[in-house]
Amino acid sequence: MKNIVYIIFMGIIAGFSSCKSQTDIYEEYVVPNGLIYPGQALNPVAKPGDRRIEISWNRGTDPRVEKARIYWNNYTDSVEFAVAADADIVSRIIEPIAENTYSFIIRTYDGEGNASIPVEVLGTVYGEGYRGRLTNRPLKSAFYDGLDLALSWGAANGTETGVRLNWTDIRGERQTGMIDPSETETTLPDFDYSEPLSYSTAYLPDSMAIDLFYATPDTTVIDPVVLIPKSTWTANMLNGDMGLNSDYPLLRFWDGNTTNFMHSENPVTLPCTFTWDLGIQAKLSRMKLWPRNHNDDRWNKGHPRIFEIYGSLEEPSDGPLDPNDPGNWTLLGKFTCVQPSGNGIASPWAAPTTEDIALSDRGLDFEFVPGEGVDPSVTVRYIRFRSIEHFHSTDSENPAAALPRILLAEISFWGTLVRER
Repeated sequence: MKNIVYIIFMGIIAGFSSCKSQTDIYEEYVVPNGLIYPGQALNPVAKPGDRRIEISWNRGTDPRVEKARIYWNNYTDSVEFAVAADADIVSRIIEPIAENTYSFIIRTYDGEGNASIPVEVLGTVYGEGYRGRLTNRPLKSAFYDGLDLALSWGAANGTETGVRLNWTDIRGERQTGMIDPSETETTLPDFDYSEPLSYSTAYLPDSMAIDLFYATPDTTVIDPVVLIPKSTWTANMLNGDMGLNSDYPLLRFWDGNTTNFMHSENPVTLPCTFTWDLGIQAKLSRMKLWPRNHNDDRWNKGHPRIFEIYGSLEEPSDGPLDPNDPGNWTLLGKFTCVQPSGNGIASPWAAPTTEDIALSDRGLDFEFVPGEGVDPSVTVRYIRFRSIEHFHSTDSENPAAALPRILLAEISFWGTLVRER
């Protein structure tokens, strides 16, 4: 009996000894009062930028949070900063940082160094690679009206935020403007066309992006020479001008239709003139003239061979034009129509060739070039056409039919419009 009691007693002692050794084993892993996790970042957002990015989140209500650390590149890069106790939103811009897409890990810390549960947010950083893919919004046309420049734009890209413009005004002052993507027509007032226009389109790669990106600027020099509008032209016949056939009025000379024509009285005495009002001021650079397009009237008596164009800014005084004393008329140019075949000045007259007909259908082009007694640089409003010599034909049965007259289908001018400043 004594032996049994002894054995039981020794077993109890061994049991207590075994429990103590197990406690010793795990005691170092036990954190008194449990693990502490400060309040984590709530609803994190990554806002992309130009070689930088802004990471922000809701601070939460945990008053123990004193700082935060943001990690990226698999924890190899990080930034640590203090978190204000009264902040509702915590925000940090990371820069500089290479263009790429990153996984950012956010952890907050209390004063004892306890770390929150990590929170991940993905974000993209943009840079030269993205910028190099940007293109400028198409500039469809530019029209200089003598004072202002009118620009017409193509459709805007979906991520475009506008177009930045740089130009110089007539006072020599540099101007900058920004137009909205919805704008399709833009007017730049007091534009100096001798200086270049530069424009660059701005883009926002993401709706939350913190930076705008601009495409490489396009620079262009505006050509002020335009087709002179004809909507303001009116006949302004003066004493001394030729008579007109009332069925073929002068306005047909600029109605935009090269299949009809104006018709002088029949016949005219050369040289003869007719006058009209452009209704606007311009400096003329070049012109195109279309003769009547009926085969029997091309390159013959109805087609001026040598003619002059005069211009005046002031309303001209009534009366004939004297080239030796033109008054307020300025000779802008003296022109000769050259027929490919030369038949129109041969005797006897021969019908126009296929090449002759093709040229008259296209219209004859002339440049206003300065020369002796000729000054196309002046600003004009009134135009006087002076026909000096015509191509000729012969009609043995009806000599009167061979007498000169003027049959012209259309005229167009190109030049620089001039508006009063």
